[in-house]
Amino acid sequence: MGADALAAGGKRLRPMLAYLSAPAGATDPVTAGVAVELVHMATLVHDDLIDRAAVRRGRAAAWTAHGEIAACAAGDYLFARAFAELAGEGDEHGVAVLAEASLGLARGEAMQRRQRHDPATPIEAYLERCALKTGKLFEAACLLPGGSGAFGLNLGIAFQIADDILDCSGDTIETGKIPGTDLRDGTPTLPLLYAAAEDEVVRAALAGGPLDGALVRVAATGALERSREVALDYASRARAALDGEHRRDELEALAHAVVNRKR
Repeated sequence: MGADALAAGGKRLRPMLAYLSAPAGATDPVTAGVAVELVHMATLVHDDLIDRAAVRRGRAAAWTAHGEIAACAAGDYLFARAFAELAGEGDEHGVAVLAEASLGLARGEAMQRRQRHDPATPIEAYLERCALKTGKLFEAACLLPGGSGAFGLNLGIAFQIADDILDCSGDTIETGKIPGTDLRDGTPTLPLLYAAAEDEVVRAALAGGPLDGALVRVAATGALERSREVALDYASRARAALDGEHRRDELEALAHAVVNRKR
């Protein structure tokens, strides 16, 4: 199942961050890149099981292909392998960094459970959840080889906001995901919160009511454009955190690409 998760592809953004964040003359941070991607893969396997998502990147999710118990065990195994990679190198600092990120992931997931079907979720609470569920692992990817954690954290928040926008507007063929998943699950994302504040139909749908026509109304409120502005702001904060990085141009280009992607 771990091999299936790996073969499913993905952007490999976190290991790319580890590579680009390494100082000049440093050994390529292969172990760091492997460790953060293994944690990411583990979260995908577990998230699909928790959210009952049957499809991941256009393919059957692990729990639908192999069963719930097996998928749970596979996610646990991938988490363990990530720490084993760093421990095998004797990297105590790296283990501590990845442990903090993993704790953040768990806290973010708990926040998401509490916020479910709550259209009154404060924007600040949503952004904190983004920092924990996505930003902390981006931060770890940059910190492990010696780069800017602030760049990674802000980039991760921008990435998550862009992801949430795509859930309201993306195409399944391009994204590999079924649009409107967050609304159906009652997950309060930035575009849904902005739209819920303007439109009673969206507000009721996010609270667990009828979904008919709600996704179209999200776009009509201008919530997608407002959310994109916030994503751009966090991408700008990420770029501002760079100071003398060896591959600054590539990192700045990555910050631009994160909020201008279609999948």
